[in-house]
Amino acid sequence: MQLTINLSKIQYNAKVLLTLLNEHHVHFTPVTKCIAGDQVIVNELKKLGITHFADARIDNIKKATAKDITYTMLRSPGQNELQEIVKLSKISIQTELKTIKALNAVAKSEGTKHEILLMIDWKDAREGVLTYDVISYINEILKLHHICLVGLAFNFMCFNTLPPSEDDVDMINHFIKTIETETQYHFKIISGGNSSMLTQMFYNDLGKINELRIGETLFRGVDTITSQPSPILFQNSIVLEGEILEIKPRLDMASGKHYLQAIVDIGYLDTAINGLTARNRQVKIIGATSDHLMIDLMNCDYYQVGDNLEFELNYHALAQSMYMENIPKNYITDNGITIMTQSLNAKQLNSFKL
Repeated sequence: MQLTINLSKIQYNAKVLLTLLNEHHVHFTPVTKCIAGDQVIVNELKKLGITHFADARIDNIKKATAKDITYTMLRSPGQNELQEIVKLSKISIQTELKTIKALNAVAKSEGTKHEILLMIDWKDAREGVLTYDVISYINEILKLHHICLVGLAFNFMCFNTLPPSEDDVDMINHFIKTIETETQYHFKIISGGNSSMLTQMFYNDLGKINELRIGETLFRGVDTITSQPSPILFQNSIVLEGEILEIKPRLDMASGKHYLQAIVDIGYLDTAINGLTARNRQVKIIGATSDHLMIDLMNCDYYQVGDNLEFELNYHALAQSMYMENIPKNYITDNGITIMTQSLNAKQLNSFKL
C-alpha cells in the first residue's frame, strides 16, 4: 500500500488556479490541511512563487522547512496553543474575544504584533462572529496594541452544504462597506471562502473579496459544489495504491451467486473506505474491514496476487490517508506536464471555467 503523489499534476493545477485568480485580482492561498501539511508538495508549489499557505493544524505548520513560507492558521486555537500560534503563523482566523485578548497578551510578551482575520458566520453555521456583533468586536479588537486586524473571513460549505450565491456576494460587499463606514476602519484582506466560491468568481464580480482559500479543488481537480471534475484541472494527482494479497472464488450468501474476490491491503484504519473509487471501473469494491478491502474482480480474471489496484480518493479519504504516517508516499513527476505548466499563460485560460 502506498500513496502515489504526482507533483507535476499538483503544480499544474496550482498554476491554473494562480493564473485565473490573478486575472480576477484575487489572492490564491493554498490550503494544505487535506495533505497533512506535506512539505514536499509545499516546496513544489513554492517553485511557482507561492509563499503563503493556510492550514488548520499547528502540527502541520511546524513541518515547514523553508524560512520564507508563511501561514494563516484556519482553526481557532486552544488556550494551550496561543504561544505557538503567535510564533509560527503570520495570520490566524479568530472568533472569540477572550482568545483574541489572550493572543494579545502572548504577542506582547513576545514583543511582536499578531495579525488576525475575524471570521464572520454568514450561513455556514460552523464558527464565526454573528453579524450583529461584528462592530462591537472590532471596536474591542482595535483597543489591543499587539493585535492587528487585517480583515474579515467568510466560510461556505464547511458544515452546511449551501453554496455561495450571487446574492451572498452582493450582501457580503454591502456588509463590508457598512462595517468599514461604521468603524472607520479599512480592511486589507477579505477572505471570501474556499473552493466553493470559485464559481462565483468566474461569473460575477467579487467586489471587495480579494482572497480565496483553495484546497480541495487544487488537490482533487473538482468543482466542490457539484463534485464534478474540472476540464482544465488534473484529477487523481494523489491516488492510493493497494496490493492484492489474495484471490479466491467466493459465494454471495444473499444472492447465491459466485464471484472472484480479491483482498487488498487497505482497511478502515488507513482511509475512509466510502471515499474510495477503483480507477479500473471494471472492478467493484464490495466491503472492508479494519485491514482488508474486498474487491469483486467481475470479469477481470487477469489480476494476480502481488498486483496493485489504484483508487481515487474523495476529500475525506485523501485527508485520512495523508495523515496516516504508516502509509508510504511515492512522489513522481511527469516531464510532459511540467512543460505544460511552464508554458501556461492567462490568454490560454480566458475561455475556460472550472
